[in-house]
Amino acid sequence: MEAFSLAVRRRIIELFQSGLEGDDVAQIMACSPAAARRIWQRYREDGLVGPRPHAGGHAPRLDERQKKQVLGELVAQKPDAFCRELADDLHARTGVRVCRQTIGSWLAELGFTRKKSRSSPPSRNGRTSKPNATPGSTRSRTSARATSPA
Repeated sequence: MEAFSLAVRRRIIELFQSGLEGDDVAQIMACSPAAARRIWQRYREDGLVGPRPHAGGHAPRLDERQKKQVLGELVAQKPDAFCRELADDLHARTGVRVCRQTIGSWLAELGFTRKKSRSSPPSRNGRTSKPNATPGSTRSRTSARATSPA
């Protein structure tokens, strides 16, 4: 969710200064009473109108150059590895532990694509659908035409 603009914040403060209560200000400004009260409280206590600075979050474990280099090497060594395997290999190489979803996000960000190799033998059962069947269909096209009323 985005922070309120400075103009909206100033208007909320003006409404409070005119003597209105928090619920009335919230109704006029189409915001929650809690949001209006927080803006007013920040102004009263600190004299600040703008939003609070972003708290940050976790510091990146690898910078962009390191991600590209290490993941590029890992994908080159094992192009058909699962993200979990790449995460384990990354941990073994750099000591940085990340989840498989993070590896997938990083691969997408960096533009790496992975293609499973055709090293596995073909299925013993063979194809399960006819080559001309449409995806998701349970009947062939000819039998569907033959049974439908004309």
